[in-house]
Amino acid sequence: MKVLPRRRRAVLLNSLLGVVLLAGGGLAYATVNADASSTSRTGQTRTATVAKGTVLATVSGSGTLASPTDAGADFVTGGTLTSVKVAVGDKVTKGQVLAKVSTTDAQAKVDAAQAALNTAQAALTKAQAGETVTTTVPGTTTVPGTTTVPGTGTGTGSAGRSGGQSGQSGGQGAGGGDGGESSTPVTTTTTKVDASAVAQAEQQVTEAQNNLTDAQTALDGTVLKAPVAGTVASVAGKVGDTVSGSGSGSSGSGQGGSTGSTGSSSSSSGTPTGFVVITNPAGMQVDASFSESDALKVKKGQAATVTLNAQSDTELNAKVLSISSLPTSSGSGSGSGSAVQYAATLKITSPTGKLRTGMSATISVVTGEADDALYVPTNAVSGTGASRTATVVKDDGSTERRTVEVGIEGDSSVQVTSGLSVGEKVELTSTTASGGNGFPSGGFPGVSGFGGGAAGFGGGMQGSRFSGGGRR
Repeated sequence: MKVLPRRRRAVLLNSLLGVVLLAGGGLAYATVNADASSTSRTGQTRTATVAKGTVLATVSGSGTLASPTDAGADFVTGGTLTSVKVAVGDKVTKGQVLAKVSTTDAQAKVDAAQAALNTAQAALTKAQAGETVTTTVPGTTTVPGTTTVPGTGTGTGSAGRSGGQSGQSGGQGAGGGDGGESSTPVTTTTTKVDASAVAQAEQQVTEAQNNLTDAQTALDGTVLKAPVAGTVASVAGKVGDTVSGSGSGSSGSGQGGSTGSTGSSSSSSGTPTGFVVITNPAGMQVDASFSESDALKVKKGQAATVTLNAQSDTELNAKVLSISSLPTSSGSGSGSGSAVQYAATLKITSPTGKLRTGMSATISVVTGEADDALYVPTNAVSGTGASRTATVVKDDGSTERRTVEVGIEGDSSVQVTSGLSVGEKVELTSTTASGGNGFPSGGFPGVSGFGGGAAGFGGGMQGSRFSGGGRR
């Protein structure tokens, strides 16, 4: 028996191994390809039944909860805290005293302003009274040797006597010519009012009244009152601390009007700040943002749902209050990288007692709704616009291409207004693999490589044959 050389036995063994591997690979490829073909054929005939129900079209956005009655309260007048009457978590009512600062300086200013007003009012009273002037006017003077005759005037003394003796009208003479010279003075009193002095005094009274009002406001501002009802969320100091004042009386950021003793401020994000911050979930709203394409579909009064990001199982009902026509933000970059958003405000209509300002949420606004409508899955119709096409699958397996009219397009279904009947089956658009057999390349993984590998394997065998050249 002839024994094969060692090198020839190795080549033969490698050849037999290659044949086995090729056979196994071919069997696996055939099996997988057969399964993929079956799946593909099944996918091509997937169907759905035309049903009846409600179709909703929605758009989504994101936002945060905010209450219009949240408020931050600050002292109008600064000073040293003499009392703090609330703590975090306390419930307060509108107008309730929250804290006080020392009134010493403020009261002194009120007293000084009141004294100045009293002085100004006294000066006005004097100016309005004016100045009294007395004037004396000389009386009637009688010259010696003359007389005054009623009805005839005056004449000489002899003529008067003659007239008296004759008994003519006018009677006896008044003794003119016999008496001496006499005079009776006349005294008059007048009041003079200087109009310019009165106007100046009135202006001084007005200024004094304004100063007193400001001083009284500052005194009132040493007492901090709650601008709204709610829960104390933060207190910024304790008795003995020095706090600054806002310098003017104003209401909190929420509703309720001016208290005359409370200032307020808010951060850039709209969250109220102040010595005491009060939150109130009543009337809770959502400040949301929508993409430019979705914002065009959002309208005032539309219904919406709000899902809290921290509690995904909590869904709240809401209603759109407003949608801005101005953009709120734009992403950086160009082309598809840029993003324009528009702000909307929604009011939560579900109970809000357990909600908190600042919680993040996802908002879904219903932009279209069709009740008791025929509908099919979105991928059961083809085309765009109101007129589409659908493939109806009959009981015998045959198909019919139909034109259908569509209405509301929902997230996963579309309303059918004509062309289909409830209960009919429609063919769904299939999604097939690119290779037709479940593999991207259309072949068994590594088969082409295996083929190449086979060639390589052959080459490898050849290489094996020649790897030991010179060692024959």
